[in-house]
Amino acid sequence: MTEPPAYDVEISRVFDAPPGRVYEAFTDPDRFAAWYGPPGFPVDRDSVELDVRVGGQQRFTMVADADPSMRSGFDGRFVEVVPNELLASSGSWEGIPGQAGTWPSNLRVELQEQDGKTRLIVREGPHSPGTVDMGRQAWELMLPKLESLLSS
Repeated sequence: MTEPPAYDVEISRVFDAPPGRVYEAFTDPDRFAAWYGPPGFPVDRDSVELDVRVGGQQRFTMVADADPSMRSGFDGRFVEVVPNELLASSGSWEGIPGQAGTWPSNLRVELQEQDGKTRLIVREGPHSPGTVDMGRQAWELMLPKLESLLSS
């Protein structure tokens, strides 16, 4: 029996948008690149590959505005997909500041409809020792960008 992923970051937010719009922000390459990545470390749109189906590729690279040679990339596969409700992926990061080699990571994004709005629940992990706060802070910095995209 396979062990469930170990998530050590969990964040929840309610967005004034229906689940379909929030789901699209995670699955449409242009929309994804418009919000993902902490400020100053955006996703390079040309790097985004999202084949949103179980077993489909999920790839993207964040590039530092201040130093374009500083790049962090994710290479994974979708392991669960329920349109407008759930996205889960498993893969690895490379180029995370302060981390040598690759870092395995799992992501689970749940979307729950609430009176025309969407409760987003993000679970991510496991993080390397000492990096849980960095992972949580990255999401705390990215979610306002997602909110701005959804309100436009």
